[in-house]
Amino acid sequence: MSEPRLEDLLTQQLARLGQLLALLEQETDALVKRDVERIEALLKEKLTLLEAIAEADQALGRHRDVARLTEEPALAEQLKAGQALLAQCQSRNEHNQAQAELVSASLTRLQQLMQRTRHASAMTYTGEGQTHVGQRLGKRIQV
Repeated sequence: MSEPRLEDLLTQQLARLGQLLALLEQETDALVKRDVERIEALLKEKLTLLEAIAEADQALGRHRDVARLTEEPALAEQLKAGQALLAQCQSRNEHNQAQAELVSASLTRLQQLMQRTRHASAMTYTGEGQTHVGQRLGKRIQV
């Protein structure tokens, strides 16, 4: 079996990186809308795409003509474009991670607020300082 052309591998990798960036933008939208089902689906898709990108990166690195990536101006430009896309993906992923942490913290605060208002008389605190609603608080007292 013959080895794929370096140009083809690079073009395919650029397409995958473009797909990843689009997927990360969809993930941002899903995080803002707090669409948990969509976030889960996108996460699975993202992991599959990241595996494909890693495999393609290894194939590029092992290619017999890999030196051409820096020697030929057209390929060097494509390589730069790929590196720029990768940097955008990494930046967007960091943004999404921060967004996910904010959403998680917001949901935790909302859950605690709901617990406090629903069971105000039964609320206690755990050893870590988190709220806990004891469903059986006072149920065993007979006096």
